[in-house]
Amino acid sequence: MTILRSTTRVAAVAAAAVGMFVFASSPASAFSQSWGSGSYHASGDFVPSSGSIRIGGSGCSGGAARSFYTQLVKTSGSSKVFSSYSYAADGQYQTDPRGIGVSTSTSYYLRWYGKNNSGSDASAPCASAHTA
Repeated sequence: MTILRSTTRVAAVAAAAVGMFVFASSPASAFSQSWGSGSYHASGDFVPSSGSIRIGGSGCSGGAARSFYTQLVKTSGSSKVFSSYSYAADGQYQTDPRGIGVSTSTSYYLRWYGKNNSGSDASAPCASAHTA
């Protein structure tokens, strides 16, 4: 048991050191993607394994972006399904508390948007989006 805990801890620390986002206790169906600098990012496609998900993300401090939000988008037709609340671009991971009903046979992707204090597009040095 000690070896497993140590290995898990080392993997989490190593992932954090290279800027990866790791779900330590999330279900296997969780999806995440990280990016470098930018004001807009779109993730790869994924198919949820649960009929209800939540979305969120993070935005690093140090850029012009003061806040960010994420969107869940249906791949077919690129139709927006849901937008998260806005959160501070302070490096903290945030997850919108509202559940979203999704189809387990439909492909989706996530969008990440950085905004400045006046609501205009703004870049953050790094960003991520995830499902929970």
